[in-house]
Amino acid sequence: MQIEIAHGSHSEIFKKLYYHLYSNSNASRAERITSDLSKIILFAILCERYNLQQELERFLNNKASANQVILPLLIKYYPGVIEEHDLFGLDDKSIREGINYLSHLSFKDSPSHSIGDAFQALMGPRLRGDKGQFFTPKSLVRAMVRIIAPNSGVKVVDPACGTGGFLTETAVFWSESGQAKGRFVGLDKDRDLSLFANALLQVVAPDSFIIHNTNSLNLSYLESLPDFESPMNADVVLTNPPFGAKIPINDLSILQQFEFGYIWEGSDKGWKKTERLRSTQDPQILFIELCVKLLKENGLMGIILPEGVFGNTNSGYVWDYLYQNGQIYALIDCPRTTFQPSTDIKTNVLFFKKTKKNTNRELATQKIWISVAMNCGHDRRGRETKGNGQPFPDDFALIASDWITKESHIWSESQITNPYYLVPRYYDKVTDTLLEEQAKDFGGKLITFREMVKMEWIKINKGHEIGSEAYGTGDIPFVRTSDINNFEVSIDPTNSVSEEIYEKYRSVQFLKPGDILMVVDGRYKIGRCAILNEWNYRCIVQSHLRIISLTNKAPFEPMALLYVLSLPSVQREIRRLVFIQSTLGSLGKRIQEVKVPNPSFHGQWEEAFQHFAYILEKRSELLSKLTQMHGSEVEL
Repeated sequence: MQIEIAHGSHSEIFKKLYYHLYSNSNASRAERITSDLSKIILFAILCERYNLQQELERFLNNKASANQVILPLLIKYYPGVIEEHDLFGLDDKSIREGINYLSHLSFKDSPSHSIGDAFQALMGPRLRGDKGQFFTPKSLVRAMVRIIAPNSGVKVVDPACGTGGFLTETAVFWSESGQAKGRFVGLDKDRDLSLFANALLQVVAPDSFIIHNTNSLNLSYLESLPDFESPMNADVVLTNPPFGAKIPINDLSILQQFEFGYIWEGSDKGWKKTERLRSTQDPQILFIELCVKLLKENGLMGIILPEGVFGNTNSGYVWDYLYQNGQIYALIDCPRTTFQPSTDIKTNVLFFKKTKKNTNRELATQKIWISVAMNCGHDRRGRETKGNGQPFPDDFALIASDWITKESHIWSESQITNPYYLVPRYYDKVTDTLLEEQAKDFGGKLITFREMVKMEWIKINKGHEIGSEAYGTGDIPFVRTSDINNFEVSIDPTNSVSEEIYEKYRSVQFLKPGDILMVVDGRYKIGRCAILNEWNYRCIVQSHLRIISLTNKAPFEPMALLYVLSLPSVQREIRRLVFIQSTLGSLGKRIQEVKVPNPSFHGQWEEAFQHFAYILEKRSELLSKLTQMHGSEVEL
């Protein structure tokens, strides 16, 4: 079967070829096809750079196999990268079709990052986190490179280089700024990724790079490499290391090479390393120490890490180690969608400068530049354009352009009040500014939940878990986070419980009309609220919700509090207080810190509030009537 010459972007063409080979070749394993396709792409680049027409025709005319013609050429031009055992698994017919498919593409004249993006699009389907590999979005890579702004001629290292995104983007940065290229060193365990990184660097920085297909965490091996090949004494380290609890490092020979391979103990005076070796350690933790060790004095690091590292109380030793070895000078809070659809893990970016050993632990007064990205240029499904054709907003570009001047107030210098809690958005002054402006519009001041509780205006109670075995035993709704929509409770009869179970929880939840339910735990709805009324207050509330009840002392009505909780500035305030461990977020005790404009407002917002209240009250009345008219459901 012959395939037509493809047209379109590199990404589209690579994908079409991959799926053609998957459907029509003798191989069906994604990794086998991707490995061979990477070699086909490498060969296509070679044909464009060198006069290989005679060898190409010999293969295309079926006078020799790919392993007889193409493989020796790859070994010749990529010594130490392609080896004799890297045989093609695809049949020659499929390989010929692949070469013809790519024949009209220009690799030499195409921007290197576009080829890298295309290969990432190709590799993406097989990288779903089983190895902790998640490709970094190009806009974030570009922003990190421009914030670090490597000087001309320096050594730039990525110990988890993948397809070489950070390295090639640095080459682009030097080219755009008219600087001479420096030295690039990349490392990656994945064979296919390191192969393609080699190809990309051959295009953008020939004779100025080395890509190692090796375990980056084997520190003793890295230290044994000759200077030209060594990642040690780096001026800049830029990386997105593999992360995840599913891929722990349990090789004792690796763990014993790192201080983080040992158990640390914390006290009021800080964390100290013991002599007890850990049985396992998360890879991202070891990579933090690795990157610091790779840097020379005054070297700079930009690293992407899961948010759990920034706020988990058990990660305090990581921060003490960084404080002792240099200065954290900037943090970026990334949107939840940054690495979607590949993974839902929330990440942030850390920028660090290595200095001499620091024994003065003035942690509480340390100031760090903070920036919060609300948008990353794509949605949860990875789509870069909306239904109307408009691109999704991308804050990373603005964050990078504003880094030098700080004119757009995207960055704010913030004092770190808790040296072991460095979730960037928690210290975001932009949120404070938005809240203060909103409070002025309301003609009042900001007030916290803690202050309202202290003045006995409100009470905050927890919900409860009743067990799934209680579902469907009666008609009393069990309200979960998924039932909070558009300020109302959506009743799901599937989760309704018996009168007996309701009576068990009624006396501890004290629900009544006017109570506000707020989501405080979960994935996406934290901060969303609904108000109970006389038609739906007979229910049980899940533990992931908090019940906010007004007392007779409150100088405002429940609907007014609900209204201010819905304001964008307040939702952003709630968002900054949420801590996300892996994929699940929690507001926890920080609900007491939530600041809102005093709901005892008046003036220009009064009309808007009255309209808001009227709509919700009328809707609840109509929904009640619909519920009364609703007959019994018939199961299919």
